[in-house]
Amino acid sequence: MNYIFPVGRKLIPVLLILLFAASSLSANPTAPLYTKAGLNLSKYSKVLIKPLNIENIQVLKPVWEQDNPEVWTFDQGTGAAVQALFMDAMKQELETNGGYSLVTESASDTLRVEVELLSITPYVKPGTKSGDDGYEIETLGSGELILSAELRDSTSRELLMLVEGERAIGDTHKKLTRDNHEENLRQLFTTWAVNIRKMLDKDNAK
Repeated sequence: MNYIFPVGRKLIPVLLILLFAASSLSANPTAPLYTKAGLNLSKYSKVLIKPLNIENIQVLKPVWEQDNPEVWTFDQGTGAAVQALFMDAMKQELETNGGYSLVTESASDTLRVEVELLSITPYVKPGTKSGDDGYEIETLGSGELILSAELRDSTSRELLMLVEGERAIGDTHKKLTRDNHEENLRQLFTTWAVNIRKMLDKDNAK
């Protein structure tokens, strides 16, 4: 059955959201766009994580909102919370269990990580609350984002790896709440941190 629920002034088929989210998940690229030939990270025992760059992020509407004239914006207050979630995830996954110290200065044994969010496509207008108009809203994830991530030597700034592409923010059905949005982002950032940790552990034989 094709259930519908209202968001803003429109009725949105839930099936459309599910198909949109599913296609995003299947399209998530896994291979980096660039990797330095013969890359080996064994010289790095520390990591310099730059603050998540959201300075030029664009908020894009999903396909079912394209004819809605309302302007969707990214609240900078929310941005600070997103940056904190990102840094917390990196610290938790990289430093624990005999990991790699997070530092703020460049050094020969320090890997530099820079991540920029280029755009975000929420599945519903930012600020919409579940229960608006008397309906409970549940989505498969919170939306999608497009990112650019770079691994560099912290002293020479040589590019070691470049990853760009689209990522789904969450992959389970949850009620539309701020806490659930934050949890979806936390899980995504944790996945990124785990991937970096795996690369470092592999080359450092941990």
